Amino acid sequence: MAFVLQKIIWFLALPLPGLLFLMLAGLLLSVKWQRFGKALILFGVAALSVLSLGSTADMILRPLERGYPPLKVEKPVADAVVVPGGGSVDLGWMHAAPVLNAETMSRLVTGIEYAKKLRVPLILCGGNGEPFSTKLNDADVMADAAYAMGMPRDQVVVENVSRNTLENSHAVRKLVKGDRIILATSAYYMRRAHAMFSKRGFTVIPAPTFFLAQTPVPSPASFIPKAADLSRSTTGIAEWMSLAWWWVRGEL
Repeated sequence: MAFVLQKIIWFLALPLPGLLFLMLAGLLLSVKWQRFGKALILFGVAALSVLSLGSTADMILRPLERGYPPLKVEKPVADAVVVPGGGSVDLGWMHAAPVLNAETMSRLVTGIEYAKKLRVPLILCGGNGEPFSTKLNDADVMADAAYAMGMPRDQVVVENVSRNTLENSHAVRKLVKGDRIILATSAYYMRRAHAMFSKRGFTVIPAPTFFLAQTPVPSPASFIPKAADLSRSTTGIAEWMSLAWWWVRGEL
């Protein structure tokens, strides 16, 4: 119950719902305090517009991704490759098997690459961390995809209970005997994952993937708000909020 409540509060704090509620509050308050209500509405519109620009999204994401360039070592020394889940798509509505979203697929492809090269276990971790979106366990969907891509079943370890990064790190600690792991996950999320797995006693070799920040080409279109850029800004803001939350809790 506490996990679900935390998720609800979390979603409400993100830019789109948060600013929409702010603008709704402004609309209601403008009945009695017209100037103050209009100011809230104007701020909400302006904030959403700015967050929907590519330059804003890049500015938020770059500090998260800058410290973790792509792994260039051909065959790093490791005891296992760990891939945390990042979401799956339930296709039950069309009577089809679930598939990985683009982010999780990117993580999995990188993880399989190194697990095959080094011939070490591929640890797929992640249960259902999004109870409002799906009933799927990420690790199970990742496992099916890994087998379809030729990963030997006896080389894959599936942990499908943990719901967030902290639980991922504790679960993997029980599964891996050695202390040196390759962590294949999204670049923007690597700082938090690296810190939590390191705190479990692992020596973490980052293998970042799914980079979101870009080198933009300036043009008039750069000043047009886009839903995709709002999504990137939201991802970056959510990650900064997560880092602050787990730092306060002493988990980083």
